Amino acid sequence: MIKRVLREPLFHFLILGGAVFLLFKVAATPGAAPDRRIVVSSGKTDQLATAFVRTWQRPPTVEELNGLIEDHVRDEVLYRESLAMGLDKDDTVIRRRLRQKFEFLIEDVATTASSEQDLQAWLDQHPDKFRVDPKMALRQVYVNATRRGAAATTEAEGLLARLNAAGTHADASELGDTTMLPYELALSTPGEIARVFGDGFAQAVAGMEPGRWSGPVRSGYGLHLVHVSERTAGRLRPLAEVHDEVQREWLTARRKEIADARYRALREGYAVVVERPATGSADAAGVARGQ
Repeated sequence: MIKRVLREPLFHFLILGGAVFLLFKVAATPGAAPDRRIVVSSGKTDQLATAFVRTWQRPPTVEELNGLIEDHVRDEVLYRESLAMGLDKDDTVIRRRLRQKFEFLIEDVATTASSEQDLQAWLDQHPDKFRVDPKMALRQVYVNATRRGAAATTEAEGLLARLNAAGTHADASELGDTTMLPYELALSTPGEIARVFGDGFAQAVAGMEPGRWSGPVRSGYGLHLVHVSERTAGRLRPLAEVHDEVQREWLTARRKEIADARYRALREGYAVVVERPATGSADAAGVARGQ
C-alpha cells in the first residue's frame, strides 16, 4: 500500500508543490520574525529621564516618564518589524548612516595621545595653516583713467609729485577723482586688501616703501596713488601659541590615517567584482582587487 502511494504521480506532485511553496515562503520573507519580548531596563529608564532633565531642566512626572518609555517601545517595535520586512535592505540612507556609525567607531578607537614632538613636527610640516599674515595700513588717491583718457598716467604722476613735495602736511583726502572706494585702510592683510582693490593692486603695494606716496598703481577701477603708513611682518606662530589648534589638526589627521588603514585591511578580505556596461570602452566585467 505504502509503496503504491509512493509510486503515485499525484503524491510526487504534492511533494513537489509543497517544496515549491516552502521555497517561495522563505524567499518572500526578507527577514526572520521579530523577537516578541521587549525589555526596558532600569538603566534605559534612567537614560530617558536624564535626557528629559537636560532638555527641560526638571525631572519628568510619572505620566511624562511613562510617555517616554512608551515612545521608546514604539521605536523598538517598529524597528524590529522593519527589519523583519527587510526595509533596511538597499536603502541608501540606512547604508550611509551605518557607514558613518562604523567610521565613528573606528575614529573613537583611533583616538591616541599626542606628544609635544608629534605636534611640533605637524606644525613644521604645515606652517601656512598657523602663520600670521603680514599687514599694512594705507591711503589712496584715485585717478579715473576712463574719464581722463590718455592723459591719466601723466596727470597721476604730476599729482604724485605734488603729494611727495608737500610731505607729511599733504591733505590728500580732497585730491583725485570721486570714488566709492575707501580713502584709507587700517592694518589689513594682503587678502583683505585684494578683496577691496583687486589682486593686482594688492601685489603691487606689497613691496612699497612706507612713509611716502608711490604709484600710480593700476587696478580694475583705474589708477591709484598709494601711501603706506604702517606695516607689520608676517610670522610663524610658535607651538605654545597655537598648541590647541595644532592638537586638533593632528588628531583629525591621525584618526583619518588609522581609519583609512583599517578600511584597507578590511577591504583585503573582499573580492570586489565590478560589472561594467557592455557598451563602454572597458570590458563588460572587471575585477578590482585591493585597490
